[in-house]
Amino acid sequence: MSAASGVFKRPETVSVVMCVLMAATLAATSPHFFNPYNIESLVAGVSPEGIVGLGMMLLLITGVFDLSVGSVMCLGGLVAAMALTAGFSTPVSVLLGLASGAVVGLANGLLSEHAGVNPLITTLGSMYIVRSVTELIIVKQGQTGYSNLPASFTALGQGTLWGAHYMFWIMIVLAVVFTIGVTMTPWGRRLYFIGGNEQAAVAMGINKKLIRVWLYILVGVLAALAGILVDARAGAATRYIGQKSHMNVIVACAIGGGSLMGGKGNMIGAMFGTLFLSLLSNAFNLYEINQQIQTLTLGAVLIAVVTVDGYLQIRKRRMLGKE
Repeated sequence: MSAASGVFKRPETVSVVMCVLMAATLAATSPHFFNPYNIESLVAGVSPEGIVGLGMMLLLITGVFDLSVGSVMCLGGLVAAMALTAGFSTPVSVLLGLASGAVVGLANGLLSEHAGVNPLITTLGSMYIVRSVTELIIVKQGQTGYSNLPASFTALGQGTLWGAHYMFWIMIVLAVVFTIGVTMTPWGRRLYFIGGNEQAAVAMGINKKLIRVWLYILVGVLAALAGILVDARAGAATRYIGQKSHMNVIVACAIGGGSLMGGKGNMIGAMFGTLFLSLLSNAFNLYEINQQIQTLTLGAVLIAVVTVDGYLQIRKRRMLGKE
């Protein structure tokens, strides 16, 4: 009984249960759910935002977040496509795309942690700046954007291993690596210390500014990687990549047990939160429900999750006698 109660107290439990219920509902009500093309689309669709969600969860654990990830996804794929068009090899082009994400992440980290700009303002500003730059560049190429990319590049997004796209296995490997880092190393414990009590963490000698700057860089690299994989799968870099990903990723992490107030969350929750949103999107497509209702539902889910998290945080503080 105690083991079962311990499982239900884990932050990712809600997201796992929601995924199981959603998948069971779709399987029972839609004859197209188990269609191989639908399953392939579902698995491929969950991977890019799942990759970004892993990094976002690390940031949330420390008590901050990054709204620029969707724009950085577009930037990373665009830089890689531009490099390929200019004649660079696929490995070099991918590295340049990842570097562009690292630069944006570094700027976000330095502005937030060393210049003292609120992370919301910093990442919101970089979201608009990066998105505007990418759109200006792509619009000059015409409506098709950068297309006719080499097969060595498109294979990154279209290739499969054991029936799943490479990007899915990349997500799994990153989840395992980050889980080990968070749960089995002093570095991981420092993240929870920072998010749980920032002042106490600094008093213990933890360099929270340095850690957060590196996390912003990591999130930027992961967002760029996700954008590169999306473009590789599509065979082109367009202006529409990552347009709503920043909210999807934050909502997914919140559903997965992360908190905007910091101090909790894990990689399993990030992946299952992303999977739930992908299942939700899949349900709207299978039932042919319009995009406006989907956006409304996403907003309602975000408000509900944040409200519940805030209530639990207040109750916890009252139990500890802090309020």
